[in-house]
Amino acid sequence: MRNASLFALTLAIMTGCVADEATDGIDDPGFGGGKADGDELSTCEQDAIITYLNEGPSAAALEEAGVHARAAAELVKHRDGADARFGTDDDDRFDDVAEVDAVPYVGPAAVKQLHAATGERCAVDAYADARDVTKALVVFPAGTPAPTSYDAPEGGAFYLSGTEFWQKWSGGKNPTYSFGEGTDAGRRCMQASAIRFAAIMKDAPPELVKLDADTNWSGSFYNWNDDFSGPNAYGDGTGARLWAWRTSLIKFISQTKKDGSCLLPTREMVVRQAVACLETGAGAMGEIQGCQVR
Repeated sequence: MRNASLFALTLAIMTGCVADEATDGIDDPGFGGGKADGDELSTCEQDAIITYLNEGPSAAALEEAGVHARAAAELVKHRDGADARFGTDDDDRFDDVAEVDAVPYVGPAAVKQLHAATGERCAVDAYADARDVTKALVVFPAGTPAPTSYDAPEGGAFYLSGTEFWQKWSGGKNPTYSFGEGTDAGRRCMQASAIRFAAIMKDAPPELVKLDADTNWSGSFYNWNDDFSGPNAYGDGTGARLWAWRTSLIKFISQTKKDGSCLLPTREMVVRQAVACLETGAGAMGEIQGCQVR
């Protein structure tokens, strides 16, 4: 009788532990399934999960961070490829949350657990330096996720279009106009550049307003980034610049340094560019092509 009671107590404890463990079914949706799942996460929080997984934590490390065992094992299996080793040629790193969600046993529970492990990465404004229009060098807090999509800035009467990466290493894309083909560091800098542009244009310099009014330029900029963060890059970033590629378009040129920090145009540079282009336009019937500042 005593043994039967002990068996019943042990079974109850074991059953309770299983019931309390937050797990998912093999095909449970983690994102897009409704309230309290991945749809509740901000873009930054979703990007933080992707960045975290792509940093290479092992299944044991994921479990230690709170992710249930089945999801941890399957996430690592997907990412590491057939050789089951991180950092090799057959790795299949995560591009977006849909790819994370497609992994077996990744459902609402795993998403909550991944968010708990990474949510603090979005607790501070990672782009605070980019919003300071006086700072030429922008440094990101450790663990800042790379954006997976580009948010175009609001510039009022002026606008910043496109994305253009020049990757300064052998095999780099020169150029690529696809935001998704940028490196993690390059995408952070490209987004930082857009944030800087919006911050400057909240109170557009009067010299820029005059340039728009007095020349054939129509207020258009283009987002260009020189990226030196790749393997064996040719040199390193030395400074942002502004360049009137055509009268119709001024290139807003940032640089991604080897260490992942960014060099961005400042408000003072935009003022100097406007003055330089006004001088060019005055002697060329409103045409400003070629004027530039560093």
